[in-house]
Amino acid sequence: MEENRFDLHSHSLVSDGTYTPTEVVETAAAAGVRLLALTDHDNIGGVAEAVEAGNRIGLPVLPAVEMDNEWRHELHIIGLDIDPNNPTLLKCLEIARERREKRNHIIYAKLKDAGYDVEERINRPATRTTKLHIAQALVGLGVAADVKDAFAKFLRPGQIGHYTEKRFSPKQVIDMIHIADGLPILAHPCHIRDNPHALVRELTDLGLLGIEAYYPSSSQRQTEMFVSLAHQLGLMITCGSDFHGANRPGVMLGCSWRPVADLEQTYETLVRRMNS
Repeated sequence: MEENRFDLHSHSLVSDGTYTPTEVVETAAAAGVRLLALTDHDNIGGVAEAVEAGNRIGLPVLPAVEMDNEWRHELHIIGLDIDPNNPTLLKCLEIARERREKRNHIIYAKLKDAGYDVEERINRPATRTTKLHIAQALVGLGVAADVKDAFAKFLRPGQIGHYTEKRFSPKQVIDMIHIADGLPILAHPCHIRDNPHALVRELTDLGLLGIEAYYPSSSQRQTEMFVSLAHQLGLMITCGSDFHGANRPGVMLGCSWRPVADLEQTYETLVRRMNS
């Protein structure tokens, strides 16, 4: 099954990665990946470039997006194999962009009031600024040792720079993905801080179709639990590296893939879907 290695979770500098969409695709091909999804946060601005690069070098690329959800803890859902021209999807992404920009300016103001002027130190191309870029700017100011320290001191709940924008509910995100002819996939379920069994069942009732059971930081026990849940609920089982380039050192494209029947079935399903 080695020839069917795939990766359905990756990021470019269009959100918080460090590679261009073309570089992500080229790096995936060099790693032996045979099917890739570019899943930038609330943003499909790199999809067309990635698909074009994939067509050029012979690596199929699925248009996709990773959406933040309004939830008491971290909850991300991937829209896999979406129609990037769907008007409902584009409207939702524009709303998300406006909310993020408002959030960024509020964080800049809160930090500036505390004596930390980070806005001019944001070091990135002219795409979307994320909290990661703000954390890097704090490191650049010399007030945090690294990104993890910056989040802990300034951006986590209870800290002076904390602010979270309003986001779409899981139902809204799942419905939007279905409307865009995509597959809603629960990203990195190993990060769930709620009861995972109850949450996955609740999301499945809302229309969730898959779960990223194979993920770099997922333990064997967690992976086995999510594979079992997927079998019980009839969910597609996926794998993803959550590749961010230099912003997530040591995580390589294709690293979460395993030569197992569940992933082979997912690969074959997605290939048939693309060909149809």
